[in-house]
Amino acid sequence: MSRREVAQLIENMEGKILITSHKNPDGDAIGSALGWFNFLRKLKRDIKVILYDNVPYFYDFLPNVGKIVSSKRIDKQFDWAIILDVSEVSRTGFDSIPAKNSLVIDHHVTANPESTFAVVEPSMPSTCELSLEIMRLIGEDLIDYEVALPIYTGMVTDTGSFGYSSTTPQTLRNAAFLLEKGGINPYTVIKNLFERNRLTRIKLLQKVLETLDFALNGKIAHITLYQRFLEETGAGIEETEGFIGYPRSIEGVEVAVFFKEYEPGRWKVSLRSKGSVNVAAISSRFGGGGHVMAAGFEYSGAEGLEKLKEELFHAIGEALSQ
Repeated sequence: MSRREVAQLIENMEGKILITSHKNPDGDAIGSALGWFNFLRKLKRDIKVILYDNVPYFYDFLPNVGKIVSSKRIDKQFDWAIILDVSEVSRTGFDSIPAKNSLVIDHHVTANPESTFAVVEPSMPSTCELSLEIMRLIGEDLIDYEVALPIYTGMVTDTGSFGYSSTTPQTLRNAAFLLEKGGINPYTVIKNLFERNRLTRIKLLQKVLETLDFALNGKIAHITLYQRFLEETGAGIEETEGFIGYPRSIEGVEVAVFFKEYEPGRWKVSLRSKGSVNVAAISSRFGGGGHVMAAGFEYSGAEGLEKLKEELFHAIGEALSQ
């Protein structure tokens, strides 16, 4: 659907509306969910936000973040489900989403919507920015501080504080619009996201960086989080946000990989590229997806981590040789 068609669809939604997103929610998932929640409340809609995993503590400054419900299942029936920053139901963590109709709003190049309706724009730097463009078609007068702050926050996180190559002139214009319209202080976002590290996070970072290793003559740098690290430091897995930036920043590295053991023997794998490798295509081979320069997948093979590394590094090596 076009943005305008989606705007009309949302404006005419009636009944009970569910908003959800992917597991292990990041700034774009949380920002777009809260942005739409706060926006649609102004239209007097009956809305609930349910996410599979808890919201990381450093997003607790966002308006109405306490209204987000964390649950491993959705028991109630909804008339509509708005699924944000993800297109496949399996990646929300839920077995199913009980809604009569569903709408996906996403920006991943690997998106394969399973919804009734969808708008997917891989050229958009974030789902938050795409959401903002749609909101502006519905009514700019509805975009106040409560709407603007979470949307701006998601734009900050998914663009690397407006530093990634996905950032466009329009992105900066949209950011300026939010600052003006919502009365946001940019430092409020930066301070809450990046200057509130708990000691547990620093201790966890120390342990993870001790696992730093290389492959393919230094073109791949990889780090690993083992379950025992969480137990030893008292940190939560959400406190690993941004860790992959350390191996990616090393000179000569083309692809950084972060292996996270989120349950015994089960791994979440994040990949970051400096542009020479399409990590979304590689992640797709392992059942995941994402963007050209940032992607990921989950793995629970009986062969274990070493077998996974062998297969993944081989796939990256093939891509680097092309």
